[in-house]
Amino acid sequence: MNVTRVFLFTVVLFTTTIHIFPQTAEEWKKLGNVELDSANLNKAIEYYQKAIEVDSNYFDAYFNLGIAFTHLPDFEKAIKYFSKAVTKNDTVAGTYFMLGNVYAQKLDFDNAIKVLKQGLLIKPDSPQETYYLGSIYNEKGNYFYANLYAKKAAQLGDSIAQQMFIDNNLSWEDSFEKPNYDQIQANIGNKQSNFYYQKLWDRYLRGDSTLTVDEARHIYYGYVFNKDYSSLSSAKNTKEVYAILNKEEPSQKEWEEVISLLNTALQVEPFSCRYLYYQNIAYNALKNDKDAAKNHHKIQCVLNALTSTGDAFTKETAIHVIAVPTEYDYLFLLNLPRGDQALVNGGFDVLYIGENQEGIEEMWFDVNQSLNNMFKK
Repeated sequence: MNVTRVFLFTVVLFTTTIHIFPQTAEEWKKLGNVELDSANLNKAIEYYQKAIEVDSNYFDAYFNLGIAFTHLPDFEKAIKYFSKAVTKNDTVAGTYFMLGNVYAQKLDFDNAIKVLKQGLLIKPDSPQETYYLGSIYNEKGNYFYANLYAKKAAQLGDSIAQQMFIDNNLSWEDSFEKPNYDQIQANIGNKQSNFYYQKLWDRYLRGDSTLTVDEARHIYYGYVFNKDYSSLSSAKNTKEVYAILNKEEPSQKEWEEVISLLNTALQVEPFSCRYLYYQNIAYNALKNDKDAAKNHHKIQCVLNALTSTGDAFTKETAIHVIAVPTEYDYLFLLNLPRGDQALVNGGFDVLYIGENQEGIEEMWFDVNQSLNNMFKK
C-alpha cells in the first residue's frame, strides 16, 4: 500500500514537472523577464540564452540580453546583442535608441550618434531621444547640432529642452514657410498687385534694398513661371572669369572683362550668388561702389527668399530651390566645403559638408520644383 502511494506520487510529480518545464522561446523569455525585473541579471541572461537555443531568430531574447548586459554592465556584450537584434528586426526604433545609449556610455559618441539617427528615421517624433542626441553632440563638443536637436526636441514637446530655451529667453519655434506656387503665380500675374512680376523684376535688377522677404520670395520662386526658366540652364563662359580671378594682379581691362562676362552669365542664371559675388570683386577693384552695393542687395534678396523656407540643417527644414546650382551658391556664401551629394526619395538633395569649424555635417534642399521642370515634357 505504501509502495503504491509512493509510485502514484512520483508519477504525479513527473507529470507536473513536464507541464511546467519551459518548452518555447516565449516561455524562456518570460522566465528571464521575471529575473530581470528582480535584478537577477545572470539568471535572466541564462534564460534568454535558452530562448535563443530554442529559436535562434527570436528578436525579443536578443533585445532583452542587450538590456541585461547593459545593467550588468558589460557594454561589449550589450552592443553585440543589440546589434544582433537589429539583424533580426531592423524596424524597431527602440533597439537603435538602446544601442546608442550603450555607445554613449562607452564614450563612443560617433557610433552613438549614428545609431540614434537610424532610430529617429524610424520614429522621428521622439522628443526624449531627440534631446538625448543633442546632449551627445554637446559631449562631443559640437554645439551647433547640440542646439539644433535641443530645439527640435522642444518643438516635439520635451519639457527639459523647452525649459532650457525659456531660461535663455529664446524661442524654439520655427517660422519657415514653403513656397505656395499656385498663390505666387496668381499674385505675380495680377497687374494690380504689388507682386506683379515685372515690377518686382525691375526692382531686383536695380538692386532695390527695400525689397521685403515676401517680395523676394515672389521674385525667386515666381521665376519658375518665366518663359526663360530652366532648372538645367548653365552659363558657358565662366572659365575665362576664373582665369582672370586667379591672376595675382588683373588689369583694369581684365576686371572690366570679368564684369562683362558675368553680365552675360547672369542673363542665363540671374540668381547666381557666386557670379554676383565675383562681379563684386571686380566692382570693388574698379572702385565702383554703386554697382557693388546693387549686387550686395541682389544676393541678400536671394538669401532672404531661400532662408524663409528653411535652414537646410534637417530634412524637415530643407531649403526650397528652383535650380540645383543655388544649393552650391548657398554653401559658397556660408564658406562651407562641399563633399558628396545624394538625391533622397521625396525630392530632396543632401549635400554632405567637409570639415568645418561649426561642425555642420550636411545640408538639405527641396529640389522638387527643379525635378518637375527637368522631366517636364
